[in-house]
Parts: sequence; structure tokens; C-alpha cells
Amino acid sequence: MFTKFLDPTNDVAFKKIFGTEKNKDILIHFLNDILVFKAKQPIVEVEFLKTEQDPEIASQKTSIVDILCKDEKGGSYIVEMQVASTKGFEKRAQFYAAKAYSQQVTLEINTLISKRSFL
Repeated sequence: MFTKFLDPTNDVAFKKIFGTEKNKDILIHFLNDILVFKAKQPIVEVEFLKTEQDPEIASQKTSIVDILCKDEKGGSYIVEMQVASTKGFEKRAQFYAAKAYSQQVTLEINTLISKRSFL
């Protein structure tokens, strides 16, 4: 049976719907709907980042996420589509989040500053 609508649980369709500049507003609305911020300041803008996270040590694996972006305040967001229960998904999600967090840490006048990260 052929349908004219994309199945958002399909990896390619998910990235087309949520991970393109053309549909950036859909991702922003999605993130604002599922995340609750204490300051009640919704996400206004996102910048898409490279979805391949290169290892810092050459012998480690490259991690690839579905969508990686940051908001106007510098917060990082990893958006993954996971339909089926997969062994090790929790550990993989923790690894992705830790990697995104560690890549945004900066040193400013001997003070460690980092932005928020969400998975």
C-alpha cells in the first residue's frame, strides 16, 4: 500500500522532516513541546551541526547521531529516532550526551564554562 505521507519513524524520513533547514521550524516546535524549561524561555533558533562526532583518539569509534543542533543560547540537542528496543541503547545515548557535552566545554579565564545538553 502506497501512502503520500512520510513515516516519521523511518530514519531517512525522520531526518528529512526534522533535520533540514527547510523544516527547521518543525524541529523547534518539537523541542519546545517536549522540553520544559524552568525559565520558560522557549527555543527560538537552532543551528544544525555535523551529525558525525569524531573521536578525540583515532583508535576510538566515530559516533553518528540522527540530528545534532544547538540553540541561540548555545545549548546542544541530540535528537534520535528509536522505534524498537535495542540492547545497549541507554549506554549509547549516555555516550552521545557525554560527547556532546564535552565538546562544548570551553575555558574562560581559568573557569570551566559549559552550556546545557539534551538528548
